[in-house]
Amino acid sequence: MNLKQTFSAILLLIIGILTGRAQTTVEVRLQDGGVHSYEMGATGKLYFQNDYLFIDDGTNIPYSHLVSNIEKMLFSYEVSIEDIETADCKVYPNPASSFLKINVNNTDIIHYQLFSIDGRMLMAGDCHNDEGINVSTLPQGLYLLKVNGQTFKISKL
Repeated sequence: MNLKQTFSAILLLIIGILTGRAQTTVEVRLQDGGVHSYEMGATGKLYFQNDYLFIDDGTNIPYSHLVSNIEKMLFSYEVSIEDIETADCKVYPNPASSFLKINVNNTDIIHYQLFSIDGRMLMAGDCHNDEGINVSTLPQGLYLLKVNGQTFKISKL
């Protein structure tokens, strides 16, 4: 795999990870000092053709940059602030920074397990409804929380 194909695969992976976020921004910094920013829609994509990077922000009007003129690309996103709620379970706030709370209807004690995205169990225990689980020592990232047979995707800031 050549450098361009590797770079393309990494970009597609990043965009794939960021889809589903409220808003993703791609900033392209050029060697001449120019800066271009693109707000990516849900159908936005990045792709290479010949020596150019094409950015389609979801409007089907692609912008192009000569790859050799690109100094740096930055990706940023705003994460959702909506709580996760099913018929009998609520997990909040999501994303969390210090404490994560769980509320399960018709239950006083809740058993939970928190996994890294690669499947390693990081925490497990019991808590009461709306009692905080301390996640402040965890690094920023995505985690899986299992509560009463249901699995939730949690973001840690």
